[in-house]
Amino acid sequence: MRKILLGLLILLFIFTPTANSTSHLDGRIIILDPGHGGSDPGSTSCQGLTEADANLEIALLLKTKLEQSGADVRMTRETDETLSNKDRYDFANNNNGEILVSVHLNGSTNPDTNGTQGLYGKKNKDQKFTQVLHQRLASELGVPDLGITNFASGVLLKSNMPATIQETVFISNSDECAKLTNGTGVRQQEIADSLYNGISDWFSQPPPSDGDSGGGPPPGKGKPQK
Repeated sequence: MRKILLGLLILLFIFTPTANSTSHLDGRIIILDPGHGGSDPGSTSCQGLTEADANLEIALLLKTKLEQSGADVRMTRETDETLSNKDRYDFANNNNGEILVSVHLNGSTNPDTNGTQGLYGKKNKDQKFTQVLHQRLASELGVPDLGITNFASGVLLKSNMPATIQETVFISNSDECAKLTNGTGVRQQEIADSLYNGISDWFSQPPPSDGDSGGGPPPGKGKPQK
């Protein structure tokens, strides 16, 4: 019996994450912005699920995972409500967010089109952050890599912190729609997990040097296809 207990304790030690593995997220103020909502449903190409609702589902899963790692997560909306871009960037700025992640799904008239794309506003403020998150989605979601591109959205341009819109997958894609509406929530969780991994990557980087304004978390702080 003692040998069995000792074996269980060893396994528990091996497979239990240490505090240091998530310490870089502890206390970080992260703004999540589920795109669209209310009178603006976003893409309606997927029968039974609007983009706005899917964005919220993913953001809520991401919020839970970030909070489990000690992050202070604040969401622009947690229900199906209408928000302007000003509502969104004012919320982020007033809450002293360290980063802003706007969660979206893309849409196309072609049901075969799929891919993941990151959008940034200001090059020095947003581009590197967008690339870090996008790399995770492009490598983990099993869809074509559409790269990152500049997009003049007020949510990005008028937020004070590194900000990105992640067009995670195409909700209009037949396969994606089927996965997102099958009742399991597995695809929503996969997208949330990849966004989490990208955020974790961002905060695990060393602070930028004095001459590098291109990215990295600030020191001392604990849509073209639519």
